[in-house]
Amino acid sequence: MKKYEKMLIAFNDKGLNCYARQGDWLYIATKNDTKKGLFRLANYLHYFVSLNSERIPSEFGVVKKIEGYITAEDLAKLDYVSRKQDVSLITDEVLIDYEKFLQKINAQPEHTPMAVTWLEKRFPKNTKELRVHKKFFSGMSKAEKKSIFEFTIRAES
Repeated sequence: MKKYEKMLIAFNDKGLNCYARQGDWLYIATKNDTKKGLFRLANYLHYFVSLNSERIPSEFGVVKKIEGYITAEDLAKLDYVSRKQDVSLITDEVLIDYEKFLQKINAQPEHTPMAVTWLEKRFPKNTKELRVHKKFFSGMSKAEKKSIFEFTIRAES
């Protein structure tokens, strides 16, 4: 299994709908996750949750290098444990989604903000899928972006 050196990390900024603790690892929220009444989103937007027992929501995350590495299987286990599900339910088909997520994150340079949105395809048939992508904050100056996204993460996650 491929090893990845970058992960999507939370930054705490309530003005940007990011409520997870700075340094928490993030993954795409499932349909059973809630925004806990903290914020509202347009129907084409989605959000991430922290990979801990609280599963705190964040609209955005930032790409950071981590100590060591992570595999899709490690990420799946963290997600399943945080959802209180049996890790024996993880199959090769499930791992494909985690692998795709890690590939998207690791394709970006460090300190890149990321978001997740619904992508609707109308042709040849109606489908709706989640897409993780780079987020541009065009209304912010370079100094503002640097102060928000360029931080060092704590050792334990």
